[in-house]
Amino acid sequence: MSAALSKASMALRRLGPGAVALALFAFVVLYPVGRFLLSPLFPSFCPAGATGVAATVPLVAVLNTIRIGLYSTLAALPFGMAIAWLFERRRWRGSGALLAVLWVVFLTPSYLLTSGWQIVFSQPGLANGWLAHLFFSEVGIVFLLALKGLPFAVLAARTSWRALGAELSDAARVLVADRRRRQMVVLRLLLPSAGAAFAVVFIETIQEFGIPATLGEQIHLPILTYAIYEKLATTPLDFRGAAILSWLMVGMALVVALAHRQLAVRHSGALVHGKRRVASAIGCTRGEAALAATGLAALALLGIGIPLTAIVAEAVRPASAFPIPWNSLAWSAIYGVLAALAGVLLVPPLVGRGMRAGWLKDIVGALALGNMAVPGLVLGAAYAIAFNGGWLPLYGTPLLLIVGYVAIQVPMLIRFLQAPFDHLHHGLSDAARVHGLSWSARVFDIDAPLLAPALTWGWAMAFGQVFFELPISMLLYPPGRAPVAVKLIWFNQNLHYTDEARLALAGIGVSLAIALIAGLAIRVAFRPGRMGAETT
Repeated sequence: MSAALSKASMALRRLGPGAVALALFAFVVLYPVGRFLLSPLFPSFCPAGATGVAATVPLVAVLNTIRIGLYSTLAALPFGMAIAWLFERRRWRGSGALLAVLWVVFLTPSYLLTSGWQIVFSQPGLANGWLAHLFFSEVGIVFLLALKGLPFAVLAARTSWRALGAELSDAARVLVADRRRRQMVVLRLLLPSAGAAFAVVFIETIQEFGIPATLGEQIHLPILTYAIYEKLATTPLDFRGAAILSWLMVGMALVVALAHRQLAVRHSGALVHGKRRVASAIGCTRGEAALAATGLAALALLGIGIPLTAIVAEAVRPASAFPIPWNSLAWSAIYGVLAALAGVLLVPPLVGRGMRAGWLKDIVGALALGNMAVPGLVLGAAYAIAFNGGWLPLYGTPLLLIVGYVAIQVPMLIRFLQAPFDHLHHGLSDAARVHGLSWSARVFDIDAPLLAPALTWGWAMAFGQVFFELPISMLLYPPGRAPVAVKLIWFNQNLHYTDEARLALAGIGVSLAIALIAGLAIRVAFRPGRMGAETT
C-alpha cells in the first residue's frame, strides 16, 4: 500500500499541479457531459425510469430559437459595431460612463432585467396599451436578448477595430480616390469582426435561459432552452429527449462558429511588415457627440434605469401574505463564497508557468471557451445523470451544486486571470528560489501581493454570478436549501412581483456587501509591507 502511494505521489509531482488540476477539471466536465449527450445512443446511461416514453423533439421550439436568435443578433450587431468604433476611433468624455453601463447590463441577471420590464408593463396605465402587447410577445424577447447581447457584440468588435492600423487608412487614401470605395475597403476588412460578433451574440442568445424562463414561459412561447428544462423537471422525466435537444443547440452553435471561421479565412487580411501603427483616436464632432450621448442615455434607461426603478417601486408596495424565503439569501451567499473561492484556487495551476507551452496550453485554451460550448443548462442536466446514484451519489447535495458552479465559472476565470499571470515575471520566482525561500514564502510573500487585485476582482465576479446563477441552480439545488435565483423565478412565474422585487433588492444588497467586505479584507491582508514584516 505504501509503495503504491509513493508511486502515485511521484507521478503527481512529475505531472505538476497544473496537469493534475487540468485532469480533475476535465473529468468533472467531460465525463458527465459525454454521458448525457450519448444517452440517446445508450439508454443505460440514464437513471432507471428516466428515459421517457419516447424522445420527442418540439420542432416549434427549435424554429422559434433560430428565428429569435437571428433577430436579436441582427438587432444588437450594428449598435455593437458602432459603440466599438466610438471606443477605438473617437475621444469622447462619456466613454467611461458608457463602458460602466455596458458592464452593468452584462452583469445584471437576465431574469431580473426581464422582471423589471414585466413590472413596468403590468401597471394599470400600460397593461392594455400597444407597447404592452408588443412586449408580451416575441418582440419583447428579441428586445431583451438584443440588450443582453450588446456587451458581447462590443467586446468582439473592439478587437478588430484596434487591429486596423493607421497604415491601412493611409494606403486607402493614397490608392483609392473615391470615398465610398475607401469605406467599402474598411467594411470588407471588418467582415471577420462582424462575423465574430455575430457568432458570439447568436450563441449566447440561443443558450440564454433566464428570459425564456420568465417572459417566454409567461406568454407560452416554446424556446429550446426552456424545452430542455421542461423535459428534465416534469414527470415523466425525459433525459434522452433533453439530450437530443442539447445536441441541436450544440449543432447550431457549431454551424455558426464554422461559418465565422470560413468568413475569417476568406476576408481577413495580414500585414506584411513587422511594425503596426495604431490608429490614433480623434475628437468627436458635435453631431457624433450628440448621437453618442443620446445612445448612452437610451442604453442606461432601457438596461438599468427603467427596470431598476420599477423593481424599487414594486418593492415598497404593500406585502402579500406569502412569506418571503429570506434564508435563500444565506444559502446563495454560502454557495457563492465557496464556489468562487474554489474557482480562484483552481485557476492558478491552469495558467501557471508549467501550462504555457505545448499541448497543455492548447487544452487550457479550449477550456477557456468551455462556457460557450457547454452552457449551464446542459452541464446541470449532465450532472443530474452522472451523479444520480451509482458510485458517486451526489445528486441532491450542496456539494454537487457547488461543483457545478465551479465548472461553469472556471472558463471565465481563466480568460480573466490569464493576462495577470502572464505579466508575472518568472525571474521573481527564480531569484527567490536562488536565495533559498521556501515554496510558501514565494507564493504568499511574492506572488500573492502582486496578484491580489486580479484575484480579488476574479473572485468578486465569480461570486456575483454564482449568487444569482439560474440554470444550474434550477436543476441541482438541494431540497430545502434553494438558492435565491430559484425563489425569484418561482415568484416571477406566479406573478408575485412585489415579493420578487423585495427579495431581489435584498439579494443585490447582500451580494454587494459580501463582495465589498471580502475585497477590503484581502486588501488589508496583502497591503505592501505587511507580508514581509510578518515573515521577519
